[in-house]
Amino acid sequence: MSAPLRPEPPDTPALRPALSEPLSLDPDEPPCPPAPVETPSVAKLPTQAPASPIRVLVSVSVGFIGVFLFLRVFLLEPFGVPTGSMAPTLIGNHREGPCPRCGYPILVGSVTGRERAGHFANVPCPNCGTRIDLSAAREINGDRLLVDKNVFRLRSPRRWEVAVFRCPADQSKPYVKRVIGLPGEVIVIDDGDIYTANADGQGRELARKSLAEVRETRLPVFDLAYPPSSGGWGPWWLVSPPERDPRLPRQEGRVATPAAQSVFSGGSIILDASASPEAEFRAEYLHWNLDTSSEEPILSWNSYDGVPSSRSAPAHDFSLRCVVEARPNGREGRFGCRLFDGADIVTADIAVGPKGARETHLIEEKRGGLASVQGVGLEPGQTHVVEFALVDRRATLAIDGRVVVAPVDFPPERKRLAVKRPLQLFARGCRIEVRELKLYRDIHYTQAGTHGTQAPARLGSDEYFMLGDNSGNSQDSREWPTPGVPEADFIGKPFLIHQPLRLGRMTVGGQERVYQAIDWSRLRWLH
Repeated sequence: MSAPLRPEPPDTPALRPALSEPLSLDPDEPPCPPAPVETPSVAKLPTQAPASPIRVLVSVSVGFIGVFLFLRVFLLEPFGVPTGSMAPTLIGNHREGPCPRCGYPILVGSVTGRERAGHFANVPCPNCGTRIDLSAAREINGDRLLVDKNVFRLRSPRRWEVAVFRCPADQSKPYVKRVIGLPGEVIVIDDGDIYTANADGQGRELARKSLAEVRETRLPVFDLAYPPSSGGWGPWWLVSPPERDPRLPRQEGRVATPAAQSVFSGGSIILDASASPEAEFRAEYLHWNLDTSSEEPILSWNSYDGVPSSRSAPAHDFSLRCVVEARPNGREGRFGCRLFDGADIVTADIAVGPKGARETHLIEEKRGGLASVQGVGLEPGQTHVVEFALVDRRATLAIDGRVVVAPVDFPPERKRLAVKRPLQLFARGCRIEVRELKLYRDIHYTQAGTHGTQAPARLGSDEYFMLGDNSGNSQDSREWPTPGVPEADFIGKPFLIHQPLRLGRMTVGGQERVYQAIDWSRLRWLH
């Protein structure tokens, strides 16, 4: 039950005291003066002196060092590469100079104990073959890597990836090599390739690479962007059909002659077969020695090792990358790349024309059509990046970075011959402009040491077989007392070349100063 509301008394002037003067109980007493009103004082905070620059610097430095130590101990660690056992993927201490004929940058590793006499003298250019003397060149420090120290805690190492580990022969030394053999496998090196087998030695299989792995293990053979200053690329290429030259061999009923300078325009190769739908223009690369005026086999010699060795073996696995543009002419055409590995000849026959009518093929000379795909080809008037590889007896074709035809594998039964003409290009019924063409070879693994000969290397249940990319100049699992590296000895995976160096020059006080600067063109992520 709620209480009744009580009415407020009437608010009248007689009952309300005046607030402007104080109350007084004695009517005869004069009113008291009003009390002074005190304003509350506000406390003043002490003024803080600005921080000392030295104190700020020390604080920032301590924080930076703390973060750096945390990253280094638990996440990332930088490593320097002193030797060239992984060249050209990773460059060690070296000397560098431009080719006097074509300008191609030539890198030669510093002396480490395995080099031959005249290591820096008379080194051939890997692009055009011209000899250069780097004896007086200044030494440049090797690459520096950032290594992820946690990746192998989350998963096991994979074949063909680069890893840093403690060397089985000397636990105090970290090494960087490529993972080749996996736990429990038997590893055999034969004809430059890697074969794996079961623990009992049965079921021998060729270890093949994907296109992404081919990109990480390729070595340069030819670069269209560096033509010789005298004469250009003419002697390196045969074209057909121009006039007959009895000195040169016939190919498929055609006569091939050295390319005229008109074939090379603005750093491009022009394949003009636009005269009719049946017209065809071919250009074939020769591995040419300009000094002897003769063809030579492509060898497994690595220019980083200086003067070539007479024991270099023939190279067999090749790949190319180029930018292709087809000129519109209102009809369909074809563009082709043909690779020869000493045993198999495979052609990537790529359609040029409207998207709906395109059909692209992989064709082997003796086996015929291997694989086809509809709706894939080159758009006239557009530029496309074409990559084609015949590596590890596997043919792979990619357009604009995407593999467009299922890779085709060939049995490694046929013996491969030395290769002098690995590449042929053709256009049919259209005009093709080829730019930025680069021809590569794959790593040729050599048989060396106790575990690199025909005798197989057997790996334990947690061991890995590690090889350097510069197989002719690498201390690795082929030579260590035990071929396998335990998984517990892996330190991490390099993922970034963050400090590749080159020589820079600047003029100070009228004098030229030479210094080491970052080579931004070689700063890259590792697969």
